[in-house]
Amino acid sequence: MKKLGCVVLILLTAFRFPLGAHGATIYEPTEPVNSDAALLYNLDTDTVIYSKNEAEPKYPASLTKIMTCILALENTQNLDTEMVTYPTYVQDELYRYQVANGSVSLGGLVAGEELTMRQALYAIMLSSANEASMSIADHIGGSQEGFVRMMNQRAKELGAKNTNFVNPNGLFDEKHVTTAYDMAQITLHAIELPGFMDIVSTATYESGPTNVHENLTWSTTNYLMIEGNSYYNSNVQGVKTGSLPESGRCFISTATKSGYRYLLVLMDAPYYDEDGNAMNANLAFTDANNIYKWVFETFVVQTVKDQGEHVGEIEVRFNLEQDKVLLVTAERFSALVPRQVTKNDVVVKPLIPEYIDAPVTKGQHVGEGILMLAGEEIGRVDLLAYENVSVSNTLVFLDKAKGILQAIAGNFLFKFLIIFLVLLILFYIFVMIQRNKNRKRKGGYRPRRRI
Repeated sequence: MKKLGCVVLILLTAFRFPLGAHGATIYEPTEPVNSDAALLYNLDTDTVIYSKNEAEPKYPASLTKIMTCILALENTQNLDTEMVTYPTYVQDELYRYQVANGSVSLGGLVAGEELTMRQALYAIMLSSANEASMSIADHIGGSQEGFVRMMNQRAKELGAKNTNFVNPNGLFDEKHVTTAYDMAQITLHAIELPGFMDIVSTATYESGPTNVHENLTWSTTNYLMIEGNSYYNSNVQGVKTGSLPESGRCFISTATKSGYRYLLVLMDAPYYDEDGNAMNANLAFTDANNIYKWVFETFVVQTVKDQGEHVGEIEVRFNLEQDKVLLVTAERFSALVPRQVTKNDVVVKPLIPEYIDAPVTKGQHVGEGILMLAGEEIGRVDLLAYENVSVSNTLVFLDKAKGILQAIAGNFLFKFLIIFLVLLILFYIFVMIQRNKNRKRKGGYRPRRRI
C-alpha cells in the first residue's frame, strides 16, 4: 500500500492514500482489518475506498452461491411457477462429502422434494442450503458439470478474470478459487438483478407447503441483519456469508446511511484462534461493522472544484500582444472525500498540448485536468480557454512560409538535386582547372623563327 502525501495533518493519523489497483484512491480504516482480503466500494460514485490483497486467490466458500443465484435469476422466466427437484444423486454426493469432511449447511430438504425457484433461492441465500444449490445447478445446467461451465463463462463475462468455480455451492476444492476483486465484480452485477436484493435482505423466510413439507423456515446467516444479535447493524442489507476452515470467514454485504451506499467484500478472516481452536467470534462481521462505522463517519461527497475556476495557462501562437491564455474548469466536480479535505487540497495537473494557435475562442476546449489529492487521481475535468485571442495574419503567413521552406529542405528529392548540382559544379571546376593546365603546357613551348 502506497502512502498519503500531506493533505491535513489530522488526516495522517486516520488513513493513508495508496494507489488503487484499478485507478482509484484508496484509504486505510482506523481499526485493523482482520480479513486477509477486502474491498470497499462506494456505489454512488463508483469509487474504491479501500482494498487489501484484493487480487490474491482465495477460497470463496458459500460466496459461490451468489453466482449460482445470478444464473438462476437470469435463466428463469417465472420464479414462482418453475419447479426445482432435489435429485437423489445430489443427496448421495452430499452424504459422501459429509462422511469425508464433516457437516455441511443444509436446508432440510428430502430427496425428491420439489420447490419453486424462488423457494430454492431463499434456501441457498439465507441458510446456505447446499442441496438446494446443487438442485438448481442440475435444473439449469442439466448436470453439476454443465452448470459449472456456465458459472465460469458468466464470471469471465462479468470481469472476474481470476475466478475458477468447480461446484455451485462453494464446498472446498483447492481449484475452486476467486479474488475479492472478482467477487466484487460478480456481486455488483447481482445487486442490479430484479429480485436479488429482495431475497438477500430478508432475515427469515417461510417456504410454505411443498410436496413433502408443510413449511420450511430459513433464517439468514448474516448476523448483521438480525436484531438483538451482538453484530446487528441497521445499515446493512444482505448479501452472503461463507465459512470453511480452508477459506476462513467470508462476508459480502451492502450498507446504506445518509444517502451513501457501499459494497463490502471480506475474505479469509481467521477461522481458528492462536491455539488452533475454531473461533466462536466471526471476525469478518467485526471487520464489516468497523469499516462501515469508519466510512460513514469519515467520508462525504464534496465539491472539490468549481465551474470556471482558474487552474493554469497555455502558450498561444500568432498573436502580437498576448502569448498565453488562462485555463478554467468546464464544470463543477464533486468527489467522495474525507470531511476535512478542502478545495485547496485538490491540485489540478493539466493534460494540454504545448501550445494552441490563435484565434482562440472563449470556452474553447483545450484539454483535461487531472484532479490530484495527496498525489492520487480522484477525477478529471475538461479545461477551457478563459478569453478570446485574436490572430495576426502576418505571423500566420511567416509561419507558413517557414513551414514551406522547412518542407522543401526536408524533401529527399530536393536534397538529391542540391547534392547533384554541387557535385556538377565541382566537376566543372575540376575540368576547367585541368583544361587551363593543359593550355599552359602547350603555350609554354614555342619554336624559334628562322631569319
